[in-house]
Parts: sequence; structure tokens; C-alpha cells
Amino acid sequence: MNGSNELVDILEKILNYTSIDPELKPSLQKGLSLEEIELKLRNFPLCVPKEVKRLYQWHDGMDDTGCELFHYHRFLPLDESLTLYKGWIDDPDYSNLLPLFEFEGEYYCILCSQTKEESGSIWFILHGTDQEYDSLTTMLLAALECYEAGAYQPTLKYSHAGHSYVETKIDEQKVAEIKLKHNPIRQESFEYLQVRKRWYYHP
Repeated sequence: MNGSNELVDILEKILNYTSIDPELKPSLQKGLSLEEIELKLRNFPLCVPKEVKRLYQWHDGMDDTGCELFHYHRFLPLDESLTLYKGWIDDPDYSNLLPLFEFEGEYYCILCSQTKEESGSIWFILHGTDQEYDSLTTMLLAALECYEAGAYQPTLKYSHAGHSYVETKIDEQKVAEIKLKHNPIRQESFEYLQVRKRWYYHP
């Protein structure tokens, strides 16, 4: 399976779990052609990893309707992502990070560089930056396995206003183990939590 098919396959399998929310699939925006992506990136000062372009060929993010692509992650449209980046470009801590997912002011970003790369590491931004996943693909693989193994157990709920949303029950230790399995960069944080028996690690 080539990289393009693998990424889309992972995303579609995740969607099988989270689209129990009937509002999720309608919130996903139509995917972009490679030409459209390149046009939007024409003024971006760095090279975007190929896996990001595959992500936006699948769908161009989602509407801001409160839906989550996977547990608490909203998938940002490329234009919104680039607008956020413009506010960071002069900050040396953020100037090579392109946001892909967000949750109430927290951002999961991919590392971009001066050279064309297949993948890039994922960094978490909230009052600072930390590398949390080895790549976009390994981040998504971990999320998928969390659903498949029952470490994430999504349930459809409804608000008082009648809007649907997904509430996810979490097996914290199993989630930590699965994320480490796919992302060796998490070894230090895993050991920190293991010693303290505090398995929930937000990013």
C-alpha cells in the first residue's frame, strides 16, 4: 500500500467510529486537488510534508460545527490553517509549524522544513511547544488503534438544544501504551506517567 492510500485508509477507518455522529460527515469539506493545494501554499515559506497534501486531498478540513474527526480533534480547513500560521510566522518557536487540528485554542501542528519530505513530526501548542508524535501517519494510526482496541469507546449524545456530539470513554493506560507503540518519541513521557501511575496524558 502506498503512502497516499495508507493515509486515506486510516482516516476512513477512524471515520467509521466517529461518524456515529450524524453531523460529522456533512461537516467535512470537499477534498482539494493537488493543484488547488499548491496554489494555496504558493506563499507559504516552507515545504509542507507530502502526508499533509494527502490529508487535504481527502478532505479540506471541516466546518466549525463542534464535530470532532477523532477524539477531541477538529480538522482545520487549509485556509484557516494558513491564516493561523500567519500570526505565528515571526515567533521562532512556531514559525516552522503548520496547524492541522485544534481544540479550544490548543493546536496540533506538523513540522515543515526547507526541503521536501514525506512526513513531519507532530507538535502540540499550548503556552509552548512539545513534540508528541513521530508523524501525522503514526498519530492517526495510534488514534485508529485506540478505537479498534476499545481504548476509545465513543457514544452518541445529544445536547439540550438537540445537537449531536460524541462522548468518548477512555482507557487511559491502554491509550498511553498504544500511542507509545506507534510513536517512540513518547517514551520519556510514558515513563514519567508510568512511575506516577497517572496514565492520562492530554496530547
